Amino acid sequence: MAEIEWKGAKWKAAYGDLSIKELLTILKGFGPMEILEFEKPERFKGQISISLAKEGKKEITLYHLEVYGPKRGGHGREALLWLKKIFKGELYVEDPGIIRVKNANEESILFWIKMLQEGLIEALDNDMFSLHKLSGTEIDRAEKEIREGLGNR
Repeated sequence: MAEIEWKGAKWKAAYGDLSIKELLTILKGFGPMEILEFEKPERFKGQISISLAKEGKKEITLYHLEVYGPKRGGHGREALLWLKKIFKGELYVEDPGIIRVKNANEESILFWIKMLQEGLIEALDNDMFSLHKLSGTEIDRAEKEIREGLGNR
């Protein structure tokens, strides 16, 4: 299985086998949609796919993100900013938190809502709900409902 170093991280196919040329083509946004794994040592790792939207804009879908270091150390935000910067596209999060994050806790969903509020992600989709660019009031209401639900467990 090919693995490359690109933009300060190690990249490889999450499933199957891709050549170095195929990996680079996908990373530049011109290849088939494949799920890739990335790791920035001692910072974070995850899985994404990259596609081109109709307008020619890149869309990054984040399926998994695991950060290293202390909780609330800023590595999650750093990872999102880094992905947006290197791909110059919109970032969508699919199925975050309780299902795919190792050692997840219920607070992880609140992190994703905060990232949506800050504009670091465009949308958040999972089995429980789907949040897209909403007004501040709508996001605040969703966050309140989630916090209340977490308190009832």
